[in-house]
Amino acid sequence: MRKLLNSLVFLVLFSISAGATGDSLSYLTPKDTIFLKVDDFGNKIFCHQMEKGQTLYSLARFYGLKVNALLAYNSHVNPEIGFVPGTPVNIPIPDSAFIKTWEHGYPKAGFVPVVYVVKHGDTFYRIAKHYFNIPLDTLQFWNGLKETKMYTGMKLHVGFMPLDGIPDSLQRANYNPIGTKMQQLQWKFEQRKSIDAPSFQNGAAYWQREKRGRSDYYCLHRTAPVGSVIQIKNPMRHKTVYAKVLAPIPDRAYGDDIIVVLSPTIAKLLGARDPKFYVELKYF
Repeated sequence: MRKLLNSLVFLVLFSISAGATGDSLSYLTPKDTIFLKVDDFGNKIFCHQMEKGQTLYSLARFYGLKVNALLAYNSHVNPEIGFVPGTPVNIPIPDSAFIKTWEHGYPKAGFVPVVYVVKHGDTFYRIAKHYFNIPLDTLQFWNGLKETKMYTGMKLHVGFMPLDGIPDSLQRANYNPIGTKMQQLQWKFEQRKSIDAPSFQNGAAYWQREKRGRSDYYCLHRTAPVGSVIQIKNPMRHKTVYAKVLAPIPDRAYGDDIIVVLSPTIAKLLGARDPKFYVELKYF
């Protein structure tokens, strides 16, 4: 009977529609639900809709992030312009921030449900084992499923998150959208910078929007050594990333005005919308 009751409780959660979370006083309230998606880098992302009285600084602090880290996930947000109520802001949610197993049934207070929204190409096994590390039969039981057939947009209950937010100690891997790999590139750049002064360059960057890739953090440059790390800044978007030089820019393949060719991943992290856009470089 208790198992049946728990299953019914979980199913009721799915009737909650995705919308604004929190209010002018709180970023999460007991009536809210955290709807997660997994992006191309494997980050679990929750879309928060800003309310009147909320600020990017306090939002970042509530979810354990620095403002610059929060902006790295939100190329559409310009901190100098601000936002209007209803503006969507992407929040990375680490696995350790929510409860995926519990021994005493449904948490009665102090938590909000965490729900995963199925995307095209997902499988039940991938969601359970790779995304959330939940036993298959447990995920099936939580959601009252007799079979594992799914559809795009389907909502699966995967855990609970505390109402009081996320400690910054749990968000360190999310300071960059591609996590520790970007941090390693930055560390390598800073190590070289402590020995040699970097060269500066500004001009047009180019990337191919139609080219698809996953977590490719490379670039092409005319003179920087292959294997070295370049710092790339988009001053219009207030975004800075680091990329590894894969090869020189091929002769006659691009115009003389192109100073760097970027992978789609790097371009998107910089908030690029057009194939060509202005950047500032530091390299060795």
